[in-house]
Amino acid sequence: MLQPDNASQKLNPCELCHGTDFTLIADKDRDHHPLPTVVCHGCGLVFTNPRPSDTELEDFYRESYRIEYKQSAQPQLKHVYRAGLVALERLDYLLPLLETSHRLLDLGSGGGELLYILRGLGFSVEGIEPNIGYGSVARDSYGLPIQITHYREAKVEPRSLNIVTAFHVLEHLPHPVEALATLGSWIQDDGLMLIEVPHVFSRCQWPQSRYHKGHLYHFSSSTLAKVGQKAGLVLTDSFTSHDGGNLMAVFRKPAHPTPTMTGVIPGHAQRVLKHLRDHTALSHAVTHRPYTRPFQKLAQRLRERLELQRQDDPHAMLDHFVHRARRVQTGRTSTPITKAIPYSCSLSQL
Repeated sequence: MLQPDNASQKLNPCELCHGTDFTLIADKDRDHHPLPTVVCHGCGLVFTNPRPSDTELEDFYRESYRIEYKQSAQPQLKHVYRAGLVALERLDYLLPLLETSHRLLDLGSGGGELLYILRGLGFSVEGIEPNIGYGSVARDSYGLPIQITHYREAKVEPRSLNIVTAFHVLEHLPHPVEALATLGSWIQDDGLMLIEVPHVFSRCQWPQSRYHKGHLYHFSSSTLAKVGQKAGLVLTDSFTSHDGGNLMAVFRKPAHPTPTMTGVIPGHAQRVLKHLRDHTALSHAVTHRPYTRPFQKLAQRLRERLELQRQDDPHAMLDHFVHRARRVQTGRTSTPITKAIPYSCSLSQL
């Protein structure tokens, strides 16, 4: 089981502002396993500290991550269906940014559902997926151009891409600034990068469910923007899902990047700490969320069961999603990128 190296008790400096002053906000994960989580005093970044080594993390995501989180080494039909639904909803704000000549790379492409749909719409796509089981299905079963490797070892020509996406990936990477700088080197001038992460200011789940070993970082719009700026990118927009559970940042790569040197965000740590301390089990219990979410999930499961009875082949299911996506593509207008992410944290984390 992946665990931070508590034996040495050597804390990592903050990856964003390089600070070494922290407040411990939690010492266990959602399964009650030890997981020290801190808030950095300099910038307000929330992260696991100490964390596992880079080698341990790479091994975990290559071999074990999907098994522990999905109880399956390869995507089952229900996983294809769920990922396909989320991919369709992402098209709502992704399609207005795409042109037919664009080349898109999806980092953390999983079972390849988004890339399969985009390829079906006529776009040039490729992906990088560190997990062997999921990546091999996307590459071998669907014929998608997927590299099964870590982003550091991926073979991508500099300035060869127009858009890079990373949906719920950055929170898993131990060096987020370095990661975005690497991805940025693959993008042409004025190209775009779309980064989606869970939102640290979310209130859509029980507070004790917030922390788990797969998420090394918990970003706010301020800390995510600062990560991009330190990587030499320019933030063009930032928005959240309707329930506040997910956060999206859209970055542009300027022709002449001027990375900011400081990662300090004055006063942000106090704001983050106040939110985390105020969002208690009691404060959550007096909202509608604990009582409406079970019904939402039940409805999702019923729709899923009906769909799985009609579609028992992943290729046929994805082709059906492509057909639905074509209707979206044909009927879309110049939807502004500032519209909210349509799906909630409960759906995106199925």
